[in-house]
Amino acid sequence: METLTDFKEEIGIVLDKASKALKQLETFDQVKVDRIVKVLAKVVHENAKMLAKEAVDETGMGNVPDKIIKNKTKAELIYHDLRYEKTVGIIEDYPVQGLMTIAEPVGIVAAIVPCTNPIVTAMSNAMFCIKTRNPVIIAPHPRAKYVTEHTVNLMNEAAYKEGMPRNAIQILMDADKSDIQTLMHESNYILATGGSSMVKAAYSSGKPSLGVGAGNVPCVIHSTADIEKSVTDIISSKIFDNGLICASEQAVIVSQDISSAVWDEFKKQGGFVTSVPEKLKLQNAVFGENGHVLPNVIGQNAKTIASLAGLTLPKKPEIKLFLVPSEGVGPEYPFSGEKMSPILAFFITPDFDTSIEFAQKILNYQGAGHTAAIHTNDRQSAIDFAMRMKASRILVNQPSATSSGGARHNRLTPTTTLGCGSWGGNITSDNISAQHLINKKRLAFRVRVPLETGHLFKDEPEPVLR
Repeated sequence: METLTDFKEEIGIVLDKASKALKQLETFDQVKVDRIVKVLAKVVHENAKMLAKEAVDETGMGNVPDKIIKNKTKAELIYHDLRYEKTVGIIEDYPVQGLMTIAEPVGIVAAIVPCTNPIVTAMSNAMFCIKTRNPVIIAPHPRAKYVTEHTVNLMNEAAYKEGMPRNAIQILMDADKSDIQTLMHESNYILATGGSSMVKAAYSSGKPSLGVGAGNVPCVIHSTADIEKSVTDIISSKIFDNGLICASEQAVIVSQDISSAVWDEFKKQGGFVTSVPEKLKLQNAVFGENGHVLPNVIGQNAKTIASLAGLTLPKKPEIKLFLVPSEGVGPEYPFSGEKMSPILAFFITPDFDTSIEFAQKILNYQGAGHTAAIHTNDRQSAIDFAMRMKASRILVNQPSATSSGGARHNRLTPTTTLGCGSWGGNITSDNISAQHLINKKRLAFRVRVPLETGHLFKDEPEPVLR
């Protein structure tokens, strides 16, 4: 039987191999790095269907068609975003200012990959790391370790043909939490995409860490919104991969004046509005005693969840998700939290201002710093909403699940790792990408004309108070 000491020794071997790979990667130029990054994306794109089926078979979560779309789309978008980005050597040069920026690797990266996104998170982490000449050691979730391993093996097979050093991308199989803590403590940098406990462990490791926060996206529908289009977007987002994506909408908030129209549109498009007894049955089936979503519910479709709850669904229209009338926010109102399934809380407020307050309450409860969404045809209402949201991404008239990590229809940085800023206990509010995995050296030349500062505060006009 393998002991913890044995495994720590194995981690030492893995780290030693990564260190040797780092020395080779440091000699690579931008052209060679970019060629490898392309094949990493391409091999996942080409094997999207096979890997999607393996992920569903192993984890029992999500669905194959949506995972195929996710595999292909993320491969394309992330590669396109990284394609012309400079990450090797001189990446900025300002001769007039006498300032030059030189990129260097951060070192060995430990990447924690969740079971909810085992393919594209492994792919994107590998792409970001190789793009910046960092070796990466991937620690898969036990529930998805085989599909993650297959993804890594496919990437390695393709990348070795393009000259990638052996062991530049490694996978640590059968590691428990203690083993992963050892890995994080001994690596140079950490990418922690997973649950809050794992992210906290990364931050407490003493090593630089890029983590994520919990998702619990509130979505406000403004009175000027195209209600039919808004509901279509929300449903398509909420049922994508059976609600697994942390950036999917968790609560819809509408003002009283449009509540009936929104309510009717959801029912028309396949939303099952629960009665009080049905809500109780659903609650008992979905949440455990601690208020957390039960594992057998996560990533399941509406039909499966209805069966678990003992609910009978109508045959027409086809039911796609549950719409749960809700009153409050907090532990005593479990539907106000993240549900990771096609279940939406539905809140009715007196006016738009109160809707914004409710949206922030939801973020404060769970999801601080992550994402908020609004559907509106009034630009100022979107700005007012954004100004008051403690969220790193504010999405306007878009399906949140498939937009927050970058999409063809917006210009957010494509990624699978969403920083939540100080609100969510993270070091950055960015969409994490290759730019976060380089050390920047600034080469500063002495300029011919120095800045004169002695007169800067003379005759300065008094500020105008408003």
